[in-house]
Amino acid sequence: MSKLIFREYIGVKPSLLTDFPIEIINTKSFEFHYILGFASEGYDKNGKGDGIFKETWNVNFFGPEKVNNLKKRYPNVKVVISIGGRDAETPFDPVDETVWIKEAVKSLKVLIGKYNSESGNTIDGIDINYETIKTSPDRYDDLFVKCIGKVITELKNDRDLKITVVSIATSEINDSHYRNLYYAYKGIINWVDYQFYNQKNTISTVEEFVVIYDNLIKDYPPQKVLPGFSTDPNDTKNNKISREIFIAGCVQLKKHSKFQGVFLWNANDSATLSQGEREPYIVEHILQDVLTKSDDELLAIRSQ
Repeated sequence: MSKLIFREYIGVKPSLLTDFPIEIINTKSFEFHYILGFASEGYDKNGKGDGIFKETWNVNFFGPEKVNNLKKRYPNVKVVISIGGRDAETPFDPVDETVWIKEAVKSLKVLIGKYNSESGNTIDGIDINYETIKTSPDRYDDLFVKCIGKVITELKNDRDLKITVVSIATSEINDSHYRNLYYAYKGIINWVDYQFYNQKNTISTVEEFVVIYDNLIKDYPPQKVLPGFSTDPNDTKNNKISREIFIAGCVQLKKHSKFQGVFLWNANDSATLSQGEREPYIVEHILQDVLTKSDDELLAIRSQ
């Protein structure tokens, strides 16, 4: 049986975090990924994307040297680059299909190539995380599918890059695009990260959480779906799902053998103590317990 998976976005906003927090790494018990965000493109005066991607994270804190050091110390940790952006200022809205694909492949190969070391490329994968998608979600003529599909295919098939992981970050607000992308390229896409913190309506009970998950695995293979929670104050303020409901929901999924793992948005916010917290990464530690504990031990976790 393959290991369960734990993924954590990092570098997505300024904070006191200046390096990868190694205290949350546990590669003995589960597969661990850091997802660097974001590789974002440039935009013209009309807001159209040019496909030329550059890293927006602080390269002094999470650049090639830090990634190389991390991989030397923890060779089983995977490092993934997230492409896109979470706000309306970084939409998917290409200026031209052909030009966009060409520039995206070229610039992302250059960006990933910066992370080469003596032992080869230290970037293990890519994550597609455009929250705002301005093109039509027509199943038979979806520009998002055409462009992103060709880019992830070229990157994953490049023998020099040796990309082994491709994930998509979907939510209720844009799932039609990501579902189209998955069906067209399901042989390439390894993980489907679903943002429970980005629902239109509040999830008030564990039962609602489970219903949403059960509907998801009708569209995506259950072995690929990872539920996600956010420690970002902007998300917790909107209160689409509480920590307690999310954790209890994950416990419920695991008890019924539906749970493949989880992802967190994001380490930068988790590193900052929230009101009433005694230590950082509380949610990370609890969810890692969910991944590793027995059913009896999970009963205690559910009450936290």
